[in-house]
This record gives sequence, structure tokens and C-alpha cells, in this order.
Amino acid sequence: MKHKTMTLFIILAFLVQACNLPSNVQETETPTPEASVEPSATQPLPTDLPTETPLPTDTPPPTLTSTPTIPIVFPRDVAVNCRFGPGTVWVVLSGLQLGQTAQIVGKSANFDWWYIVDPQNASRNCWVSAGVVDTAGNLSPIPIVAAPTASVTNVSVKIDPKELNVGLCIGPIPASKIEGTIEVNGPTTVKWYFETQQTGAMPVQTTDFDSAGSKTFSADFTPLLFSGTYWVRLVVTSPNSIQGETTYKINC
Repeated sequence: MKHKTMTLFIILAFLVQACNLPSNVQETETPTPEASVEPSATQPLPTDLPTETPLPTDTPPPTLTSTPTIPIVFPRDVAVNCRFGPGTVWVVLSGLQLGQTAQIVGKSANFDWWYIVDPQNASRNCWVSAGVVDTAGNLSPIPIVAAPTASVTNVSVKIDPKELNVGLCIGPIPASKIEGTIEVNGPTTVKWYFETQQTGAMPVQTTDFDSAGSKTFSADFTPLLFSGTYWVRLVVTSPNSIQGETTYKINC
């Protein structure tokens, strides 16, 4: 009994002392460190950011270089002439411009000239020098083509004077001058003659042409003294037949 009374007395003394503590003492609360939040198994995990696709650059796409199956030709540096035959002695028919191509259909026996489809007229062919052009395609099956035969492409004739006035159709009559021009498209030999309606054919002439071009010939002629209009001709018989004609008049 005495022991319990003592214990009770001690407890009461402790309570009285606690009530008498100063009131200005503030409790200090120790901050609790903020715990890191870990994702739970049920929370969605962050997904990876999408990869950024680089924008296209201005680099041009690679050029496809395919070899054409049809053999073609094109100028190397400048426009080139396309001629009637394989050589500079032949007349120019047309030209192959820079940036143009033409199909090759033949070659010369010495391989110095290509026979191509005329770039300006697909219904015919012409020749370009192999030294000033480049080629592409399969050249192995191209056949050798013989040079053409040159021909006379044009003739013209005139007479001076074209009109003669002779009083009463008597007395001497002045001589006239016949002038003729022959044009060829390549090297050849031409046989030709003048002919008048009043006096007939003059002697046959032979003229060599070393290259394409024209030559002019003349002859003196004395008309017969008869009033009227008469023709005069330049006649070519070889390498092809062609002629030109004009007229003169006699008044008396």
C-alpha cells in the first residue's frame, strides 16, 4: 500500500511540472524530405519521342545514263553541216544543231563520215563528218554506204539583147551573147551544149566540177534576120538530163 502511494505521488509531481513549462517555447518541426515518386506498375511509362525526319536537300537526283539501242549522232562542240555526200566537196543540205540528235543509218568506207537521217527532213538522209560529232548506241551493225553520184541540180540561160529592132529586115544584124549557168551538188563531169531555135545545136562541151557549186559559160550567136520570137536553150546530157530556156525577139 505504501509502495503504490509513492508511485502515485511521483506521477502527480511530473504532471504539475509539465504544466508549468514556459508557453513561449515553439515546437520545431523537422521537415520531412520529399520522397521521390517511382512509377508504379500500373502507371504508363513515358514513350520515346518521335525521331525527327531530316528535310530534303536541294541536291539533284542522280542522272540515269542508259545507252540507247538505236545508234545516234550529236554535235560535239558546234552545229555541223549535213551534206549530200561524204566530204566537204558535196553540197550542204541541212545541219545538225547543238542539242539535237539524229539516227545513224550508214557510214563511209573509210569510217570518216556518218550517214544519218536528215534532222530537218526525215524523208531523206545526209552525211556528217565523224570528226566533229559524238555517237551513242550500238554501232556494230551499221552498214557501209557508197557515196552518191553527183548530178546537175539547176541550169539557167539568158541572151543579150533579148530584143532586136532591125529596120525593114535588111542589112547586117548585131551578134547576141548567150550565157548559161550550170549548178551541181558534188564532184562530177558535165556534158552540155547551147541550142537555138533558128540555127540548131552548137558543139557539145565537157566541163569538170571538183566540188559542189556553179559555173557560167557563154557563146556568141548571130540570129537570122526574120521577125518573130525564138527560144534558146542550155541542154545538159550528162550526168543527168536537164535544160534551161529563154527567148529573144526580132522586130523588123
